[in-house]
Amino acid sequence: MTNPGPESGAPGDNTTLVEVLKDYEDAGWTTEFEVLEDGSLRCGTCQTVTAPSAVEVHSLRRLEGASDPADMLAVLAVRCPRCGGRGVVVVNFGPEMTEGQVRLLHEAEDRRFDGETPPASAPGES
Repeated sequence: MTNPGPESGAPGDNTTLVEVLKDYEDAGWTTEFEVLEDGSLRCGTCQTVTAPSAVEVHSLRRLEGASDPADMLAVLAVRCPRCGGRGVVVVNFGPEMTEGQVRLLHEAEDRRFDGETPPASAPGES
């Protein structure tokens, strides 16, 4: 997934994962998704498995651990192509990424600048 704009999704604060997930949930991103070993996503609502190349990422919010900058995560806002469920999936970002997570990020379609949600922050973040 390449970044078509100037916003990188890199964190500029010590916002917690819990806060970010709550912001997405409050904005209606409530469906649970699971990253499978091959990079596919399973929708928690309808159980559809979507190939990584068919996944649309509408937002990517990176986080680093307050006590350990190497503790990197990314929260991806995605939508199920079958049932339309909107939700997030949390993946490692950096050296701790699994092969499936790498494949998902490389092959997913970058829709962060479609205006549906902020491209590099959770809804409601300033």
